[in-house]
Amino acid sequence: MSDQIAIPAVFMRGGTSKGLLFHKKDLPQDKKTLSKFLLKIMGSPDLRQIDGMGGGTSVTSKVCIISKSLKKNIDIDYFFAQVEVNRSHVDFEPTCGNMLSAVAAFSIEEGLVKPVNGNTNVSVRSVNTGSLIEILVPTPNAKVIYDGNHKIDGVPNGGAPLFLRFLKLEGVKTGKLFPTNELVTKINEVQVTCIDLSTPMVIAKASQFGISGKENSSELNKNFKLLQKIEKVRKSAALKMGMGDVKGKVLPKFCLVSKAQNDGNISSRYFTPYSCHETHAVTGTLCLSGASLIPGTIPYKLSNKNSSFEKKIIKIEHPLGVIECNVKVHQNFKKNILNKKEVIISCGIYRTCRKIMNGNVYVLKKINSM
Repeated sequence: MSDQIAIPAVFMRGGTSKGLLFHKKDLPQDKKTLSKFLLKIMGSPDLRQIDGMGGGTSVTSKVCIISKSLKKNIDIDYFFAQVEVNRSHVDFEPTCGNMLSAVAAFSIEEGLVKPVNGNTNVSVRSVNTGSLIEILVPTPNAKVIYDGNHKIDGVPNGGAPLFLRFLKLEGVKTGKLFPTNELVTKINEVQVTCIDLSTPMVIAKASQFGISGKENSSELNKNFKLLQKIEKVRKSAALKMGMGDVKGKVLPKFCLVSKAQNDGNISSRYFTPYSCHETHAVTGTLCLSGASLIPGTIPYKLSNKNSSFEKKIIKIEHPLGVIECNVKVHQNFKKNILNKKEVIISCGIYRTCRKIMNGNVYVLKKINSM
């Protein structure tokens, strides 16, 4: 008899992230026990995650836990877990927008959503944030396809495009679109915009942190003085946002913005928050895109207001290319800005995904008694 427990899992890429997808029924329901399982499965804490499925980076150490939703008119409940790489911690506060593309494909292939010939709509509730997402999945002949020509920067090959439309984005964690009740707040002598749109985020000018905003993620991750300053401002901002002491937590996220270098609207270096993302998180993209449209915010002042901006399509330049977001604003947009609520109706973005492995992962039986 084996001394390990086999747990069914699917290993997938979703957007520019990668991780494991599970049925909720196959994992422990208690968060403490669940955390023990996920740390062992991913191989944390260890920078290489050599004894698990993790890839040694935050974007490759993700877990999605899926179940049929009990909510009316919603197909799937999606519970996300960010497994820390180098410490024994699993964060259940954030969500991952990139992995949502994988969640939708998984849900169809696993029989949780019935596909139709053409495109199948999958409605998802983020258990972590309460936000709602509608995902349009290409399903010719009522089958999920992964091959296609749609390219997203940060992924070397093309794929079939899935359209993700995010709803009910405002105040998902703090209850307010602008948690400090200001468009710009002074934190430790630095001007920042604190906004909660799909995820709470602190946005500042790159120049105020001594960088140009053109640097790649590797350069920035070696700049320990920069990372220390970011964390100091982030923790102080979190207190003003009503989020308390966020030491050791990944929310709020942080990004440094500058003027676009090419044909984008704005350039961003997004922090997760303890390292710079190689590309840009989807939730961070939604947040920054929405903020870029709101007069008075820091990103609005830096944005290149070209034709795509007027059409509410925001192009964010990141270290490996560009990510686009289609933003739908409220019909009373200008009036509602004064009230700082009911400003952004939805944000849409295209992603691709791919199934990599389907099988079992294993943990030692003795983990239950640890």
